[in-house]
Amino acid sequence: LHKQADMQEEKNRIERVLGATLLPELIQKVLTFALSEEVRPQDTVSVIGGVAGGSKHGRKAAWKFIKDNWEELYNRYQGGFLISRLIKLSVEGFAIDKMAGEVK
Repeated sequence: LHKQADMQEEKNRIERVLGATLLPELIQKVLTFALSEEVRPQDTVSVIGGVAGGSKHGRKAAWKFIKDNWEELYNRYQGGFLISRLIKLSVEGFAIDKMAGEVK
């Protein structure tokens, strides 16, 4: 559907909905898709944020993905507002002090 969408607005809706999956293998595919050339750099944040907001497993997977790809993500956004938004969307709902401490 994403490849077939003509309007960027439709692609954005599809990107956000992809994060709602609860299946771990699909969560990983969505996260990988977020950094692909098929997703505009400014939309990557919404895709990863959608995964993080979709479930507890999604939040953990998104945070691990961010840590594993931190250099690429940081270089992509150069410390701008999108990197702040990415972190905010990804860590909302952290209930464990250890996980919250990783943000620092």
